[in-house]
Amino acid sequence: MLDLTLLAAHEPWVYTKGWIVTVAGFLIVVIALFILSSIFRGVAAYFKKQDAKKAAPKVEQVKAVEKPVAQVAEGEIPNEVLTAIGMALYLSTNLHDEESNVITIERRATSWNDKNYGVRHWKR
Repeated sequence: MLDLTLLAAHEPWVYTKGWIVTVAGFLIVVIALFILSSIFRGVAAYFKKQDAKKAAPKVEQVKAVEKPVAQVAEGEIPNEVLTAIGMALYLSTNLHDEESNVITIERRATSWNDKNYGVRHWKR
């Protein structure tokens, strides 16, 4: 029986069928990858369109947001500019609290660091 399989393995039709299986398997994998990539691209395009629809501002909303420019007399500073200057001064001067630069850590007795609750009790 072993001699027959060894003889059959050297026949040319055995190699031909092996190449057919190899090429068919390769083609199946490539086609499956192409189908999956096209599905993923379609799903991504669908969600991009949905996001664009949600993010696009409506004409009515844009008109409601626009404010008329206030008329300012000559030599007068607009309120928006005064507000921006005040906020910049506040943020530049009040960055940090004054600290003493001394670290004070006081050890307190709690049940976490109490020696009586320790796991090891040495018997002497």
